[in-house]
Amino acid sequence: MEGPRRPPSATAPESDDDKPDDPPSVWHRPTSSLPALPSLDPPSHHWRNHSLNLSPLATTSSPSLPPPDSIPELETYVVQVPRDQVYWTPPPEHAKYVEKRRKNPEKNKKKGCSKRLLWFFIILVIFGFILGAIILILHFAFNPTLPVFAVERLTVKPSNFEVTLRAENPTSNMGVHYMMKKNGVVSLTYKNKSLGRGTFPGLSQAASGSDKVNVKLNGSTKNAVVQPRGSKLPLVMMLKMELDAEYEAGPVKRNKEVVVTCDVKVKGLLDAKKVEIVSENCESEFKN
Repeated sequence: MEGPRRPPSATAPESDDDKPDDPPSVWHRPTSSLPALPSLDPPSHHWRNHSLNLSPLATTSSPSLPPPDSIPELETYVVQVPRDQVYWTPPPEHAKYVEKRRKNPEKNKKKGCSKRLLWFFIILVIFGFILGAIILILHFAFNPTLPVFAVERLTVKPSNFEVTLRAENPTSNMGVHYMMKKNGVVSLTYKNKSLGRGTFPGLSQAASGSDKVNVKLNGSTKNAVVQPRGSKLPLVMMLKMELDAEYEAGPVKRNKEVVVTCDVKVKGLLDAKKVEIVSENCESEFKN
């Protein structure tokens, strides 16, 4: 006699029919009828336990959504304004400033004029300071030095004297041109008596240049007191020249009036053809 059908053992191998997705068999015994076994470990969450739990799952409460009619509809508007018609609202401080200018127009004009005059005065002072500095620099950089003259020879002729001079320009950065001063004269005197008068021929010199120049004087020794023959005392004569000196260095020009005075001591008679110069000393001076 065939006994009652037993449920399959728990140790039996799983078949393809016992997958989690398959519904439980009709002959499966409910787990509530099995005796509970004492265990200290918490029950393991096996996938089959979930498959046997037929109670409805507790649904998590989700936030209630408002009805669709209460959601406002958002609309986007695009406004195109021409570039030359973009308006800008100034801050209120500008309005106050404009109001003050409207109330006191004369005061604003006076302030504007005073500011212009102040700026003009400041610019004028700065320009004058720069101009003065440039002039001062040019004055010290291009400052002419007194020329140096020396008498080298004195020749006596029947109707004139010929004096040979050496002129030196000690100015190292400026050339010079000497010419006769207007209404000036070159004179040779002996004991305040005129021996001859003439003009300076003119001379141009480079910077730090040295040249010779011959000056001819019209006159004679008739009015001079001649020492007797055999006298050992030298004769002292004075040569005086008034010249205009024009110094130049590029665009920089300086005009000077030069007075040259030479004391010449000669030995012998003034009516001799050649006079021996014992000593000479020339001094130059700027008049301006």
